[in-house]
Amino acid sequence: MSPNYVSKVGLFSSDPWSRREQSLDTSFRQLGVETLQVIPWKVSRNVSTNRHEITMNGVDLSLLDLLIVLDLGANDIGTFFNRVGLLSALTEMGVDVINSVSSILLMRNKAETMRRLISAGLPVPRTLITESIDDAANFVKEHFPCVLKPITGFGGLGVQLIEREFDLDNIYDYLKFHSQMFGKGAYLLQEFVQSPGFDIRALVLDDEIIATMQRVGGTGITTNIHSGGVPQKNTLDVTDLSVRAAKSVKGRLVGVDIIPDVDGNLWILEANATPGWNGLQQVTDFNISDRLAESLARI
Repeated sequence: MSPNYVSKVGLFSSDPWSRREQSLDTSFRQLGVETLQVIPWKVSRNVSTNRHEITMNGVDLSLLDLLIVLDLGANDIGTFFNRVGLLSALTEMGVDVINSVSSILLMRNKAETMRRLISAGLPVPRTLITESIDDAANFVKEHFPCVLKPITGFGGLGVQLIEREFDLDNIYDYLKFHSQMFGKGAYLLQEFVQSPGFDIRALVLDDEIIATMQRVGGTGITTNIHSGGVPQKNTLDVTDLSVRAAKSVKGRLVGVDIIPDVDGNLWILEANATPGWNGLQQVTDFNISDRLAESLARI
């Protein structure tokens, strides 16, 4: 018997030319599912005592069966809260939003993500989260070299490896500068994991691994594909860690970043609520968008 699919799916993205949006659009349409590109800055919310209408170009978004958040695309606080409110309102109206707002908020916060991973008993590098510049400086001195990350960053933006003696000698100035640029008053520092030269990205959907890859190279410490990382086939089994990590952050579609150390131990670095799969597709022998659409649209 042929599967039943939802009727109408929204693809929420701040990038109208996103390759993953276009790829998913094609995959859903091949299933006979109507799609709508939801561009957040074109959405209007009209509210009064007895109504709450959410429209884009005259289309009622509450009629969507499913809304897939491909990127939140909000860097300033006003835009961020507006888009979170929009997704929350659509959820209240009965639209199935993926990932859920609570899951997106959790994974946008690296400190909270770290807490969930630790609570699930998953291996993470030694980490300090603090607003104290003195405690941050002491951590750097004790664990040099180490990695400095913004708590709310994504895509590798602001991730810095503190490895130069010059940085160590001027650590207070370095930390102040990074905080002004990325951290906004809080520090997240991690022990540097000496890897064999790559990390691993796993794409998890509904507690199942869809695809994995190793990422080699990149700009600075990050191996993100858009930062110059090169995808290659993964030969390490990360199934258990990846699925447990996705469960810990309560995400349905999650990108999990894992790094092996030179002794073969695996460490979880992050969980991403809006993962891309362009790099994964290069080392995967099936169409990832087709697989995602088939699973997400099924009733």
